[in-house]
Amino acid sequence: MQLVSSIPSIYLQYCMNKMAIVEQLIPKGSGLVLDVGCGDVTVEGHLYCDKRLRENYEVIGIDLNPGKRENVIQASAEHIPFADQSIEYVVSFDVIEHIKEFSAVVTDMLRIASHRVILIVPTTKNKYIRPMFNFIRKLLRGVDNFIFQGHYYEFYPEEICCFKGEEFSCKMFTLNYPIIGATLFHRRGLITAGIYVFDRVKK
Repeated sequence: MQLVSSIPSIYLQYCMNKMAIVEQLIPKGSGLVLDVGCGDVTVEGHLYCDKRLRENYEVIGIDLNPGKRENVIQASAEHIPFADQSIEYVVSFDVIEHIKEFSAVVTDMLRIASHRVILIVPTTKNKYIRPMFNFIRKLLRGVDNFIFQGHYYEFYPEEICCFKGEEFSCKMFTLNYPIIGATLFHRRGLITAGIYVFDRVKK
């Protein structure tokens, strides 16, 4: 019971830290921000992030299940309905690890961004973590569990930065990532939130 009651506050603190970093990377009043996979705002942390984004920026969201939220378009992250380089800033928080064909999503976000793309995804530099987690996933296939929360991947840094090509530069930062059920791995630094910043190269 004590663990369950602590989940919202742990996740809220993570979201507060996440938004503090995002606000350093996107100057206020700097243009349109697209939130890819913005999801619902029923979780305290999601609500906090959503409010902070919309207080400080002009935000449009896309999600497969937008509900009745304002300025949220029903669309797939794999086929974002915006023209090339039409959005100044594109953000996506803890989304692509839930999508099997994640490469199409990253490619499309880079396509529409005229300035910067910010991705936050679970990241590991330990070569044993993904094989071990994939083995556990196979054992738990079809079982609704709180360990992975619908995650297909823990990414290696080079897997994300390889999308930059010649049109973008890529930098990575890390942030504590308190996934409930895998706390031991996060405390030991084996899994972190990788914050990837893609900047379009000026020609």
